[in-house]
Amino acid sequence: MKKWGFVFASAVLILTTQNSVAADWQETNIQFLHGDSYKTPTGKEISQSVITLEHASSWAYGSNFFFIDISNPDTEDETSFYGEISPGFSLKKMGLLELSEESGPSDVLLQLNYEFPQGPAKRAALAGVNFVWKNLGFDFLSTQFLFRDTLGLDGHTGQLTLAWLKRFGSEAWPLEFSGFIDWAGAEATSHENIHTQPNLLLDFSRKTARKVPLKLGIEWKYWKNKYGIDGLEESVPQAKLVWIF
Repeated sequence: MKKWGFVFASAVLILTTQNSVAADWQETNIQFLHGDSYKTPTGKEISQSVITLEHASSWAYGSNFFFIDISNPDTEDETSFYGEISPGFSLKKMGLLELSEESGPSDVLLQLNYEFPQGPAKRAALAGVNFVWKNLGFDFLSTQFLFRDTLGLDGHTGQLTLAWLKRFGSEAWPLEFSGFIDWAGAEATSHENIHTQPNLLLDFSRKTARKVPLKLGIEWKYWKNKYGIDGLEESVPQAKLVWIF
């Protein structure tokens, strides 16, 4: 199982790196977050700062998404990290699927994902289908239906992921509401869990025609049964700054 997980992660990383070279578009940002009520695996509340490196791009046959979080508790010297690599292969771009121009999905992708955490969370490999929707009032909306295999645990489960982006406001106050919701089923000793991080940000990049490539606002992080630990609930309002480059 460990060998299979290493092979899966290596393949995903190679595909992501190669595909980014010929990207139709790409955006990379660094995010700075701070909150006061994160939960440790023992249930202790701590304050900490998080730095996130995030990259998204589109290429001839699909899309790429990658991020890594580096967390540093305010009262301890130890740091930890959590990362995901998520390439998708578009059935529409590859000419395997024709979609209506009126409504419904704008694309359907074969989606891969590899999670590589440090700490009590375990590495996981996921694969499934990603529907990207149009004409539903969002600038971006996707729903992913995934097979999930947590490495080191017996069995497997499913995961549903919803991701969205909605821009609104005025020229003086260009705002955006974005985020995701993950639901993962129970798997061996890991309990069913729900993880969501909605954001409300003021987009200085839109306000200044990208002369000030910053976004500033708040994020709410909620995780029921964090790390799959029964009864471990985290609810954290976070200050958030995004620098786009």
